[in-house]
Amino acid sequence: MELLFESRLEIRRVEGKLYFVQVQPTIHPTPVLEADPNSPVDAGGVSCFGTVLREGGRYRMWYQAWPRQWDGHNSPLVGYAESEDGIAWRRPRLGLVEYGDQANNLCNLNMHSPAVFIDPTAPSHARYRATGGADPGTRPAGQLVHQHGYYTAHSADGLHWILDAPTPRWHSRDVITSVYHPQQQRGIIALKYTPRYGHIPRRSIWTAELRAGVYSEATAALLPDEFDDICAVSRGFVSGDYYGMGMMPAGSGTVGFLWQFRHTLPRTRGAQTGVFGTMDVSLAYQQNPSDRWLHSFGRKDFLSHTALPWSRGGIYTASGVVAHGDEQRLYFCGSLESHGWYLDDQWQINERWVNLTILEHGGMDRIGFAYWPQDRLFGFRSDPEGSLELDLGEPDGPCELWLNYKTLRDGAIHVELPGREKHTLADAVALTGDQTASVAAWQAGTQIMPAPGQPLVVRLHLARADVYAYELRPVA
Repeated sequence: MELLFESRLEIRRVEGKLYFVQVQPTIHPTPVLEADPNSPVDAGGVSCFGTVLREGGRYRMWYQAWPRQWDGHNSPLVGYAESEDGIAWRRPRLGLVEYGDQANNLCNLNMHSPAVFIDPTAPSHARYRATGGADPGTRPAGQLVHQHGYYTAHSADGLHWILDAPTPRWHSRDVITSVYHPQQQRGIIALKYTPRYGHIPRRSIWTAELRAGVYSEATAALLPDEFDDICAVSRGFVSGDYYGMGMMPAGSGTVGFLWQFRHTLPRTRGAQTGVFGTMDVSLAYQQNPSDRWLHSFGRKDFLSHTALPWSRGGIYTASGVVAHGDEQRLYFCGSLESHGWYLDDQWQINERWVNLTILEHGGMDRIGFAYWPQDRLFGFRSDPEGSLELDLGEPDGPCELWLNYKTLRDGAIHVELPGREKHTLADAVALTGDQTASVAAWQAGTQIMPAPGQPLVVRLHLARADVYAYELRPVA
C-alpha cells in the first residue's frame, strides 16, 4: 500500500479538524536473542547491526557477534540464527568458520555491520547480496583485504559468501545497511559518512543503489542540521547526528528508521566528533527514488532508549522490516550502556569496563523487536471530523480503492468520488472498525471505472477515524 506521507503530492486538500500523525509501535518486552556465555563467538553480546529475513515461513537472522575475547574494537564476526516464530531462536552449528575450540554459528561473511537482502533479479549463485565494512587484515567472505572500506558480497544460500571485489565499493567504513525494494526493483544501500556541519564533523546518511547487478556511487540523503541539535538539547544532550538507518519499502516509497545519535561531552580532541551519548530512532521517508528524503514532522522519537531497561544505552535497528501475519516487525538491539562508555576521555579503551560489559552485564547488546499493524506508520486523524482529498491520476482500467484505517466505536469513513454518479457521499457505505486492507464501497458496488482524460479524485470523509494508507487494485 501507499503510506500517507504528509508531503504526498496526491493530497489536494485537507479540510476540517484533520491532522497528520506518526504512529508509535509496540515493543516486545524481553530480548529474543542474547549473548551465549558458553560460546566464544558471541559471549560479548549480539547486535542487530544486521538483518532479519523471512523465507518460506522461516525467519533467518544475520547479526553482529561480539566475542568473549573482545578487545573493544569493532567485530567482524557474523552470527547466523533461525526461528519459526521470530521469538525463539536457535544458533545452528554451521562449521564454516574456525573460531575457538568448538563448532559455532558463524557464516563466512566476516564484515562489520553486515546487511543481507535477496535480489530476485540476480542469477542463482548471487541471489543473496550483502554489504558491510572491513579493515585491512580482515577476511570478509574469506578473502584478505588491504583497504579500509565498505565491501559487497554475494551468496547462493546466505551462508557461503564470495566477496565481489578485493577493493572497497565505497570509501570510508562504519555502519551500512541495505534492503531490496520490490516495487522500485532495486537494492537500496544506506551508508555513513562524516562531513563537517555546524563546526564539527557530523555522521550523515548517504545512499546508493543496486540495479542489474551494478552498484552506484553514493549520494547525500540526510545530513544533520540545527534542529537535530535542538532535539538533542531538549533531551539533555549537547548535539546530534545520525549513526545509521534501517529501511522499509512502502509501496512506491521508502521509510527510514533513522538512528539519532545524541551526544554528551567530551567530544574527541581536535576533530570534536561526538563519541559519547545514546541512540534513539526517528522516522524519515522518500516518496520516489529520486526524491529528497524528509523527516517526519517534529522528528518525534519512534523508538526511545528509555523505553526498556535493557536499551538504556541506545537502540540500533536491523537493516529492514519483516512481515509477521498482518503486522510488521523491526528488530533492533538494545545496549545497556551508552555509546563509548568503555572509553576514557581521551578515547582510549579501558579494559576494566570492557570486562565488566562481558562478565557482569551479560554482553554489550541484546536483540528484541518492535511491531505495528501492517502499513501503519503515518496517517491522518480526524478530531472529530475532517476530509482528505486525493488525486490518484488516471487509472489504466477498472479498479477498486483499498484503505488501511481505524475508527472509534462511534466513528466512520465515507468515500466520495466527486462528480461521479453512484459514487456520491450519499451512496457511500460506511467503513468502520480496524482494517489494514478493506475495499471502499457504494450502494452500486466497489468497482471504479476510468473516465478517459480525467483523474480519479477521491474524497475521504473521516469522523473520529484514522486513515493510514491506500491502494488502487485493478479489477479483472
